[in-house]
Amino acid sequence: MDRLLCMEAFVRVSDAGGFSQAARRWGCSKAVVSKYISQLEEGLDVQLFQRSTRGVTLTAAGDAHLARCRRILTLIEEADAEARKDSGEPRGPLRVSAPHGLFSGGREAVIASFVSRFPDVALTLTPTNRLVDLANERVDVAVRVTAPRDSSLIARKLISMPFSLVASPGYLAEFGQPSTPEALAEHWCVTDGGHSERPTWVFGAGQGRTEVRPRVRVMAGSPFLARDLAIRGHGLAVCPHILVVDAILAGTLVELWPGLLATRWGIYAVTSQRRHLPARARAFLAHLKQEVSSWV
Repeated sequence: MDRLLCMEAFVRVSDAGGFSQAARRWGCSKAVVSKYISQLEEGLDVQLFQRSTRGVTLTAAGDAHLARCRRILTLIEEADAEARKDSGEPRGPLRVSAPHGLFSGGREAVIASFVSRFPDVALTLTPTNRLVDLANERVDVAVRVTAPRDSSLIARKLISMPFSLVASPGYLAEFGQPSTPEALAEHWCVTDGGHSERPTWVFGAGQGRTEVRPRVRVMAGSPFLARDLAIRGHGLAVCPHILVVDAILAGTLVELWPGLLATRWGIYAVTSQRRHLPARARAFLAHLKQEVSSWV
């Protein structure tokens, strides 16, 4: 039995939620994956998965063994990266997570150009708005819109971008355009609940600084949803400018008081505190830093 191969199969089945899904992502047959899992269970003399027609779930023993397998595979991956670091050739699997929609709307060119530039890197990009556990989920780089508070992580700020106050032409035609930031209290607003349950919108600076608590109509779970709801006329919204610029140019959103919002949005590339990042991760970080600078 190839113990490491069986352990990798075990982790892949757990991550995919089933044998068929794991086999498809791994590029092998379901029978091969099942064989590896069976060998691992027989070698341990313990059942790792509960099988049913709906899929598989970890047993208590499987859940405990999973964390150890992840650590072992990560250590092996780091050892391999250390052995190859002098060659400086990015290659092998690279796992990246990023918020839904961040690399879309023309911004997918960042990913496409990286894949073209480094053909030996097998990139897996997972769109998710949750804060992934980099170590346990074996994620090499997480692209986030907030700086991590976890001291075990390293955050590299890529860019800082302005916000825009926007509304649909239909909403403004029905309810009118606010004349001052204070007048926002009389308008329905859509806010991004991903940052604060009681958001404050800040306009201007110095003695002209004004803080407004919007009258919330919808608490969205992401700036992408806040933008889409604003386009549909559900209220005024404050969104990162990069997410609404296309809608402004298309006329489906109107920007109010350009440049007056003091809030800025940071995009960060987050990694775990490995002593040596794999060459593929270092290459991706450098590529990101270079390419996303054009977003501002």
